[in-house]
Amino acid sequence: MRYLGSKTLLVNQIERLVFQCCEKGVFFDPFGGIGTVGSHMKKAGFRVISSDLLLFAHYFQKSKIECNYLPDFGNLMPKMREPEKMESYMNSQVQKDGWLVEEYAVKRKYFTLENAYAIQGCIDQIWEWRAQESINETEYAILIASLIQAMDCVANTAGTYYAYLKEFYRKAKNKFMFRLMSPIYGDKDCICRHGDANELIKEFSCDVLYLDPPYNERDYGSYYHLPETIANGKVPKPKGKSGVFSDGRTRSLYTIKSQAEAAFCDLVHNSKSKYILFHYTDEGLIPIEGARNILRNIGRTEEYYFNCKGYHTTTDDRKSKHHIFKVDRT
Repeated sequence: MRYLGSKTLLVNQIERLVFQCCEKGVFFDPFGGIGTVGSHMKKAGFRVISSDLLLFAHYFQKSKIECNYLPDFGNLMPKMREPEKMESYMNSQVQKDGWLVEEYAVKRKYFTLENAYAIQGCIDQIWEWRAQESINETEYAILIASLIQAMDCVANTAGTYYAYLKEFYRKAKNKFMFRLMSPIYGDKDCICRHGDANELIKEFSCDVLYLDPPYNERDYGSYYHLPETIANGKVPKPKGKSGVFSDGRTRSLYTIKSQAEAAFCDLVHNSKSKYILFHYTDEGLIPIEGARNILRNIGRTEEYYFNCKGYHTTTDDRKSKHHIFKVDRT
């Protein structure tokens, strides 16, 4: 899935910095998004703790990081307990009436009608199974994350759900295909939580704390309102031309300029880690000098600049967007 701030092209560089700190232990990613960095560090052998404020992102993390295997969906009919049969069954679901069809295909061009019928069918079935208690929370998380990932492959958007394209783009014309998301196998018990980073930081100790908060005033809850609505299992009341739906979600303090630096200071001082990797940008809402002073007060600090081809120390090119602070608190 395309996701704002995703570190897909930088995970190998991040891993190298983590291994400069330690080669095993607990890696905590409280702004974990859809689990890109966390799942990579799970592959690298770390016990991963991950969280996010958005429920759909938490379900992605739960599917890839907390789970080692696909669940068996034991309360469903035998014909749906094997991955291939579950996928086949979900791809047979078609519902021509429903809120997604009406609001995001008929009124707004987020999906072709054919794809909207298929997506609506999957939504209705998954929500029904949950209401009947035929699936548990982990099974629900994997089905929802898998649906959202498949839906994103045919969404008529430029990358988020804040707006749709005027005409159907090439990928939007592809046929929707439900595929179960594959968990990353690991030999450590990993934990994925849903909630505010500043509260969760008080609960866990770790070896490496990786901090990648939002950089600007984008409200991720609005940009990904449709995946969040589907994860929450509630029929939305879309508004405006783009159909953005807000149900009173708590906005991250890191997207509010007047509060971002204070929130970061509180986060850092309540954290319990041997090392901190703070991944930010020089143009972010938290003034870079303010972040530097906060981090220097708790440990020996080194700075790096990343680009997608590698990273450099601050004695080199300072124009790269990604700025990493490594703090040694040992």
